Amino acid sequence: MRNAQQLIAVDAAALAEVLARLDRIEAKIAPPPQWLTVHEAAARLGCTASTIRRKIAAGEIEARGSGRARMVRLS
Repeated sequence: MRNAQQLIAVDAAALAEVLARLDRIEAKIAPPPQWLTVHEAAARLGCTASTIRRKIAAGEIEARGSGRARMVRLS
């Protein structure tokens, strides 16, 4: 049978746990970069670049550089 697709039932909670474990393992193997662009930091934190800029201005996030070269440290 060519191009046959097979459907299987998956326990959503079990799949979520496996994915969470995989994320933890990947984090140990390849730690996140120390300095990120504003947009990378926003994607990692699940917010907008504007939110990251506000947090920088408020002193909540460490940053260096300016404009498009601005980098932030998430720790």
